[in-house]
Amino acid sequence: MRKIVFLLSTILLLGMMAVYLLIPKLLTIKGSQLVNQSAPSVIRGMMQTAKWSEWMPKETTLSVTGTMVATIQTELTLDAINIPVEFSIIDDTSANAIIGFETSMENTNWSPIAKVQNYLFAKKIQAQLDLILSAAGNYYNSIKGVYGFDIQETNVQDSSLIALDQVLADTPTLFQVYEMIAQLEQHIASQNGKVKNDPMVNITRINEDEVFTQVAIPIEKDILVKPPFSLKKMVLGKLLSVSVTGDAATVNNALLATKQYLGDKQRTSPAIPYVIYNTNRMKEPDAQKWKSTINYPVF
Repeated sequence: MRKIVFLLSTILLLGMMAVYLLIPKLLTIKGSQLVNQSAPSVIRGMMQTAKWSEWMPKETTLSVTGTMVATIQTELTLDAINIPVEFSIIDDTSANAIIGFETSMENTNWSPIAKVQNYLFAKKIQAQLDLILSAAGNYYNSIKGVYGFDIQETNVQDSSLIALDQVLADTPTLFQVYEMIAQLEQHIASQNGKVKNDPMVNITRINEDEVFTQVAIPIEKDILVKPPFSLKKMVLGKLLSVSVTGDAATVNNALLATKQYLGDKQRTSPAIPYVIYNTNRMKEPDAQKWKSTINYPVF
């Protein structure tokens, strides 16, 4: 009997020693994931914390408490306990970023049972944060996650365009744009030309008093042109292309996102971007149903 008691006491003592030796007084919980997008683009995307609901796992509860240049302070709620967690975004290379998180728990309780309980709770926190990190990494690894639009690299399809330019005092109305489109269509018809695709529009403010407006229509083959019309020959090079459905604000946001993509990827554009009006805005009164394609020539 004494041997059994001694053996049990020895096992208990060794177990307690193992708890104190192997479980640290400070439990550090951290993780990181590589993302195949540049750090500036991932920072810009993650700082839009209102969109976190698009990728946040439903089985987790994480709230944002503050943001700085490349760090985001959050609180993870687990078992009715709020745990502060800091997320960060750093450069890996010019083309890649690393998303990371870190938090810690003090584990200075003298009770070995409490120390083990804290250790197991830290493991639960780690599992929750790993789940969140995986979801964030998958989301911001995609172009749409970072830029808000599905920007595709494709090739120029239409090489011959008939264009009409105007410099106006202010942003043209839809009526003015479609007047220009009608003039182009009439000229193409007068020269027995054939329209190949939907009209293309570029509206660029030059200064406070001038807005450059260019409307072009792709044609199947070259036709005779004279002022105010011009024949544009497109190099069959690369394009960044974005298809959107929505009003003018949606189109402008897609243009801005594509411009940011150009800068992040260190690409340059040899020509002006343009918006293809896939939906006739004069026939469809609901602007939220307008379909457009933004095309940005790139090197």
